[in-house]
Amino acid sequence: MFPQISIIIPVYKVEKYLNKCLDSIVNQVKGKEAEVIIIDDGSPDSSGEIADRYASEYPFIKVIHKENEGVASARNTGIDLSEGAWLYFMDSDDWMAEGAIDILLCKTKENPGADVILMDAWKNVDGKEDGWEHFREEFSLEGRQKISRLQRGALYFPGTGMGTKIPLAAPWDKVYRKKFLDRCQIRFKQELKVLDDMVFNMEVFGEADNVVYCKEKIYHYRYVPDSITNSYKPDRVSQDCQVWKYINNYMAEYFQRGSLDERDEEELTQAYYCRIIKSFSICCRLCFFNPLNKAGLKEKIKYVKETLGMEPYRTAFREVRMKKAEWKLKAVILMGRCRFGVGIYMLHIAQSILG
Repeated sequence: MFPQISIIIPVYKVEKYLNKCLDSIVNQVKGKEAEVIIIDDGSPDSSGEIADRYASEYPFIKVIHKENEGVASARNTGIDLSEGAWLYFMDSDDWMAEGAIDILLCKTKENPGADVILMDAWKNVDGKEDGWEHFREEFSLEGRQKISRLQRGALYFPGTGMGTKIPLAAPWDKVYRKKFLDRCQIRFKQELKVLDDMVFNMEVFGEADNVVYCKEKIYHYRYVPDSITNSYKPDRVSQDCQVWKYINNYMAEYFQRGSLDERDEEELTQAYYCRIIKSFSICCRLCFFNPLNKAGLKEKIKYVKETLGMEPYRTAFREVRMKKAEWKLKAVILMGRCRFGVGIYMLHIAQSILG
């Protein structure tokens, strides 16, 4: 009998966290309609050995060892090898909430017509736990115009217009129907080195016919300040530009299909502009003014100004509607429109001081 759910876990340099991740799953999965697929993405530490040890004890765990090609490739490997009707993606430095597997099994059986089921989680930072709750009320959305709000939210979460204050880009607060992903040929984009999960969910919400939201907290997301997503990235601008090029081409084809009306096309475009500006702001921390960037301040500010003069940044800063942006991005937009590099630097310093 095929399992109801396949839990896919990419693993790379997480020997410090992997035991807790797997311990949170194994007792919940035992005897249930679920399988666990661990993809060791060429990890140089003992992560692969830890995974093998669990697989030797629990027959529902499969371990795949492969060369390092990144998290997108690892997740795609898991998709291709999965046997479950539904797919759930975990990060290996996080852990499942108690009772989460039963909730996933229950919700997928209760909603056989859904393509995606969105849920809530916990955010854990330095021992403090806060709720990661998307919306006030549960819902079931059908039809392109309604679901397009979630597609905008995958790019830039305020773009939903539904009051959410939580990003929709992560894969671990959702469970996906495998036949839907296969039919629409949706996979993680291996050529993108950053934001591939955001792009994945943008495409998912761009094709889904039915999306269900359940207010169940199934996951513990561990925020690690020194993780890959928060470390120094000297080439972050060029990596981001690969993403912007992909999304720009995607939207051109998507609009040509007539998937959205004119108003929703403009809303998605505005969400795209806001995402570009938000990522530019993040680059101040990860790239431009990161303490590990040993360039002088003059050179750093010059790089900021050069980036602001590049596409698609130039168009995004010029064409974004101020009312579509979060309040903390509005000052960035004003400084960016006049390419005021010193002003961008001062905003970064103020944000660093104020937290």
